[in-house]
Amino acid sequence: MKYTKTVTLDINGTEVEAVLTFNHTPFSPGFYSGPPEDCYPCEPEEYELIKLVAEDNNCTWMLELIGDSLIEQLGEDDES
Repeated sequence: MKYTKTVTLDINGTEVEAVLTFNHTPFSPGFYSGPPEDCYPCEPEEYELIKLVAEDNNCTWMLELIGDSLIEQLGEDDES
């Protein structure tokens, strides 16, 4: 499912708000009892980062460099 969320970037000690577009698939617990045809494994939570825009500038090229930090930020937001 596609989402858009405001995230905070730390650029040279300055906090900058940016808009992140991403797909999110939540954790799905497996089912292991009953007939084998009704069983299925766990599926991990997944994030696919699509686009990052900061101050009207397309910063999608940064996703490869800071993607892990953004995913961590998204996970923290889900916990609160």
